[in-house]
Formats: sequence, structure tokens, C-alpha cells
Amino acid sequence: MLFGVFFMMLYTFSNQEEKMVENWLKETLLQPGEFHGEVQKFIRRHIITLEVPETADEWQKKSSDLRQEILDKIVFHGIPSEWHKDEPEIIWGNVINTDKGYVIRKLRYEALPGLWVPALLYEPEKIDGKAPGILNVNGHVGPPGKTQDYEQIRCINLAKRGIIAIHPEWLVFGELSGDDYKHNRLAYLDLCGSCGLSVFYLAMKRGIDVLTMYPKVDSKRIAMTGLSGGGWQTIILSSLDTRISATAPNAGYIGMECRTVFPGDIGDLEQNPNDLLTIGDYTHLTAMLAPRPSLIICNEKDDCCFQSYRARASVYDPVVPFFDLFGKAGDFYFHDNKDPGTHNYDKDNREQFYKFINKYFMPESKRIDPEIPSDDEVLSYDDLIVGIPENNANFYTLASQLMKELPRNQYSGKESLDEWQANAKQRLKDVLRVNQITVKASVEKESSDGDIKSKFYRFSMNDELSMPVVTVSKSSASNGSVAILCADNGKSSLIEQIDELVNNGSVVIAVDPFFMGECVPEGSLWQYAQMVSAVGERSLGIQAAQLGGVIEWACQEFGADKVSLYATGWNAGIAILCAGGLHNDKIRSVNVKDCPESLKLLVENHTDYETYPALFCFGLLEQFDVKELITLCLPAEVNVASVR
Repeated sequence: MLFGVFFMMLYTFSNQEEKMVENWLKETLLQPGEFHGEVQKFIRRHIITLEVPETADEWQKKSSDLRQEILDKIVFHGIPSEWHKDEPEIIWGNVINTDKGYVIRKLRYEALPGLWVPALLYEPEKIDGKAPGILNVNGHVGPPGKTQDYEQIRCINLAKRGIIAIHPEWLVFGELSGDDYKHNRLAYLDLCGSCGLSVFYLAMKRGIDVLTMYPKVDSKRIAMTGLSGGGWQTIILSSLDTRISATAPNAGYIGMECRTVFPGDIGDLEQNPNDLLTIGDYTHLTAMLAPRPSLIICNEKDDCCFQSYRARASVYDPVVPFFDLFGKAGDFYFHDNKDPGTHNYDKDNREQFYKFINKYFMPESKRIDPEIPSDDEVLSYDDLIVGIPENNANFYTLASQLMKELPRNQYSGKESLDEWQANAKQRLKDVLRVNQITVKASVEKESSDGDIKSKFYRFSMNDELSMPVVTVSKSSASNGSVAILCADNGKSSLIEQIDELVNNGSVVIAVDPFFMGECVPEGSLWQYAQMVSAVGERSLGIQAAQLGGVIEWACQEFGADKVSLYATGWNAGIAILCAGGLHNDKIRSVNVKDCPESLKLLVENHTDYETYPALFCFGLLEQFDVKELITLCLPAEVNVASVR
């Protein structure tokens, strides 16, 4: 009987302790919206300001250098040499004779080896000499893709004006539908160290190639236009490919500062490619259009993104002085659509485009500014099917091919472990963009209950990113061990594990690194992760740097030679392995649950970028897989419970 009472007392006491630990771990240290604001400021601090040069010649030289730098360091970074073809292979298909003064030619072209893009070419029946050519691209239009009615009407109208119009399909829409064409799955290529943006760039660049190769097109009169994602394509290609002599993006882009404030302006991963902001913002890309005729179309009440008032202030007004340098301010236009004013390429916007193109491409006697009624000529999706190969390449197949030989620098045992680790640490720092950081820890409050106590800290990395930290221990802590824990779902999900470690006499440090627990911005985490990468930082690198700061602090604060690391979840597990590898001289053990067996699983499992954005760190798999990260942690004891 006495034994039973004693057992019940112990059980109650243990439950009380666990409840106390649970309450502490669930307390929030950061104010609502505080971390969100810090991330916004962090991104904005990295934005490069656009500066107006003194002369047109100076800007011509600068914009040419920027163009080449963006192509070399961003767009084509790490892509296979065989993707660089001077001219694409083209297969011409059936011709639709409309009896309306134009024909529609079906074709497909190879954007890169194995990836074929279906397209439609609208050609006037009668052409005197050579005709202007216009690349028309669409945005996120769903299943209709290139057959969207307003896209057809615009191309038909151009053909009736004597202009050759080509309209390729865009990834994940129309004939290129399928999950592995999802735009954010370009991250599969980024993980392998080959820029995923290159697929988008080559797909649209080949459209210009087709036009310049077509014998009836005047290569000096080539333009480009598109709405939304088509507007983004238009600014990217027009700024980087000077064969485009006139351009008209519609509601397709805005500067990074606006994106940090208006989530609808952020866009998909291709619109915020890794490191673009280390070279230039979209304001720079717009200025690179000068002195070519350019029409920026935006919509007053746009229900998607890039409303006129903020787009004008972001990417039009600051660029007017650049056109003025060339005496071409009159060739730079901004149209604010008010009817209907929503996200559209309807009649008013189309007529603005016709008027723009007429002025620069057509003789005055052949200019028709109003739209030519053509609604009854819109064809069905089935009528306009071009066809693509059954095994057409996509982000999954391209990445699967790339990662066969990855990672490149595996530990073979032929060199000493110390030598390999020294080189590997530097490579990991380079991949993660881990720089020297200062970590400050300030005590927010303390609490205790009997023998168990806690301290709440705010850690600050370089005085700009906060990280909440809670230490839990018993006054009689006896085994001298220090344990640092984190989890994908935050420190509040580690209650049982922390309680067990505390009861075994350890000092426990529970942390919520960047993008975990309390440190998750409002809205879509993945959208902020891509902006962090766009400004040259890496989310996984920030996590590893923060954990490294905690490791160094813990050794000093608690007089420990080494600490033990614990993590639960794919992101937390990889972050802990990275931190352990970079600080292996201070690590006793690394213990990870629910960690991927290999980073290749991110591709093999067709994982969405949105699920683990930090893990799609550019070039990580090119240099390291899980096995290499474990090797980097040695001689610490490493226990990884991996999953597939």
C-alpha cells in the first residue's frame, strides 16, 4: 500500500513537471507580426538601389555589363553545356487556313534537349517584303494555355495588320500541363546547382529564335508582350535579349520592396530567382530597356497583383530619367487601364498595344489602332493542339538526370578525414552563404517550479533577426550535458523529449530558428524563403548560422566542452547536421528523427518546393548529401533515424 502511494506521488510529480515544461515551451517570446517585420526589413536591406548615370554612353556600358552578368551568374549558372544551342530544332505541323486573311501554322521547338514547346504562328496571307514579328506569351491562365480567347484575339489582330505573331505554350498550362511542370519545381534544378530559371528563359528565347529564323520576318522589327506571368516573361527576355526592339509587359512585375509588403506581388520561384538582387532589381531590368520603345501596362484595380499606383512608382517613374538620357523619354509609356481595371488583356489594353506597335513597326498608311472584330474566329482547344512527345522533359526528368553524379565531392577515404572535412567545411559555408555573425543573447524572463527552472532568451543575429530560446533544467542537474533541440514544428512540439532529457540531468536549450516555430512570417513561408534567396542569402544557411551561434554560446554559458544536438523533421534535421558539421569540434552527439535518407528524395518523391523551401538550397546536393553531412560531423556520435 505504501509503495503504491509512493508510486502515485512520483507519477503526479512527473506529470506536474511535464505540464510545467509544456507551458514554458508554448509561451511566445515574440510579439505578433514581429518576426514578419524583421524578415521584411532583412530582405529590403539587401535591395540594390538604381542610380541614374550622367550620360547615355555610361548607361549603355553599364546595362550591357549587367545583361551579361545576369546571364552568366544567374540564368545560365551551372547548366549543362549542351543546353546552349545557337538555334533550336523546329518541327512544323499542320496549317489551319482560316479564310480570314491569315493562316495558323502549328509547330514545336526544342527549348533544351528533350523539352519541346508547342506553339502557334499566326501569319498574314499577304506580306510585302518582310513583316514584323511579335512573341506573345501568356500567364497563369489554367488549362486553355495558348488557346485563351484574349490571346487568340490579339494574335489574330496582329496577323490582320500584317504582323507575324507566334504564341508558345507556357510551362504547366495547356499542352504542357502536369505537376512536374509546376513553376516552383524549378527548385529541383536549383538543388543540383543548375539554375532552374534557365528552363523558362530558354523556352521563351527559342520563341525569338523561331521568329529570327523565319524567312518572312524582319529581324529588326521584333517585339514581345504578355499579361501577368507573360508580363514577367516579357520584362525578363526584353531586358536580356536586345533582338527585341519594342516591348509591352502587362501587369507582370514590380520591384522587390513592393513584394515584401504586398504578398500578391511576390509570384512564383522563377520571378524571384536565386541571387538576382545581388546584381539588380526589376527597376534595373526596366532601365535596361532604354532606349528601345517600351509600353508598361498596368491595371488600376488589379485583383491579382501589380496595381498601377505602386507599379508606376516602382518600375516606371524611376526609369524615365534613363530614357531621357537618350532623348527618348517620349518612347517610354505607361498605360493605366481603368476599363475594366482588373487583371486583364482585354480590348482597351490590346488597343493600346496595337497603337504602340503601329507607331514603331508599321507605315502610317497601314496603321489600324482600333481592334478588328475577331471574336467569332476564336478556335477551340482541340482545334489548336500541336502535340508533344510522350516523354517530353520536365523539371523532374531534368533534375533526375543531373543528380545521377551528385554529390561531386564524396569522402572516399583516400585522403585524411581531417583534410576532407577542412575542405568540406569551406564548401558548405559557400553553399549556405554562412558569413561571420554576431549573436547577442538577452534574458527576457525567468521562471521556476520546485527543482525545475527555465530562462527565456531572445537571441539576435547581427542585430536584425530574432530567435526565441528557452533553457530548461533542474537545479540538481548532475550529468553535465547540454542539449540543443529544434524541430520543424517548433520547440513546443518537443515536450516529451525535453522532459526526458531534463529528468536525466541535462541542461536543455530549445530554439526556434529561422522559419521554424515562432519564427514563421505571416502568409506563405515559401514566398519569403524565395525572396531571401533572391537577395543572395540562404534560409538553410541562416538556420545553420543561428544554431552555430547557440552552440558557441552554450559552451561558454554552461562551461561545456561539447554539446549534444537534437532535431525532429526534415528541415530541422538537415539544419542540425549542417550546424554540427561546421562546429564538429564542439559536438558530442547529433541525434535526428524524421530526417530524409537522402536529399535526392526531394526530387524522387516529387516534393513541392512549398513543403521544404529551405532545403532546396541552391547547389546543396551538388556538394553534399546526407551522408556527407554526417561525415562532416565526425568524430561526434551521429544517430539519424531517416525516412524515405
